[in-house]
Amino acid sequence: MADETASADIGSNVKEDLRAFTQKGGAVVMGVADAEAFSASPEGNRPTDYLPGAKSVVVMGGAQPRAADWQSPKYEHMEVSSTTDRIGALGNRVATHIERTYGYYALNVPQALDKGRQPFLSMSLAAELSGCGSPSLAGPVLHPEHGFMYYAAVITTLPMTPDPQPETPACPAPECVEMYDELGKTPCMAVCPIEDGGCIGGTIEDGEIASRSFDQARCTTRVQTYWVPGFQKTMEKLFEEDDREKRRMILNSTLMTRTLWSMTYANISQGQCFECMRVCPVGAEKRQLR
Repeated sequence: MADETASADIGSNVKEDLRAFTQKGGAVVMGVADAEAFSASPEGNRPTDYLPGAKSVVVMGGAQPRAADWQSPKYEHMEVSSTTDRIGALGNRVATHIERTYGYYALNVPQALDKGRQPFLSMSLAAELSGCGSPSLAGPVLHPEHGFMYYAAVITTLPMTPDPQPETPACPAPECVEMYDELGKTPCMAVCPIEDGGCIGGTIEDGEIASRSFDQARCTTRVQTYWVPGFQKTMEKLFEEDDREKRRMILNSTLMTRTLWSMTYANISQGQCFECMRVCPVGAEKRQLR
């Protein structure tokens, strides 16, 4: 049973306790969103759809690729290893902490996909609503200081005051505005131009995003080259192939091996393409070491 004194003390002290708990567990940032604020999410994928009576959503960000990962010219090592499972595991610990300490229901949102390849809960929207970052031209929510990171969310009946969203969006960064004014594109647009087979496009006016073009379907085929989509693609080819030797080649191919490795070792969906984030200046100083 939860401690009665602790469960009655619902206020700023509770949020600060959770902030300290998440940071000790490895989160870089933490914020709280109002569970009723997810009107932009489709019905069936909102906090109250998963936990009736939900009041708050605790969002944790962190577990980014390490600084050396961004520096390595052998990007393939990021295709079959992932850091996302660390932040997902923290979500489970936070949910347990809330239930045991304060006596409120808490549900860790799965970091997998629901029906129609849709997330159970939009982590991007959760991060935005909790003040952990703002949307970017490239797609991911960016924290103004730490840039790209992975997120976990815990839906809870514990009432807390939502955190404010950043006054100044992280994207576009001043360097991006300067580059756009000179060349008509930002670093992420340049490395993955939508008009030339890439995924990212848009316009900037008065230092702010005026329009955005993002080919999500095209990006998915590159970000999830391995993992479950890679397995499905390989199995389809396998079933279509009549030649026994060719089937053996498919089963023992590098694609199949790396796909199985990414599914069984990493456990959680991870990206195989980080080029837009590799060139993003937001949080870049955190990736510059010795």
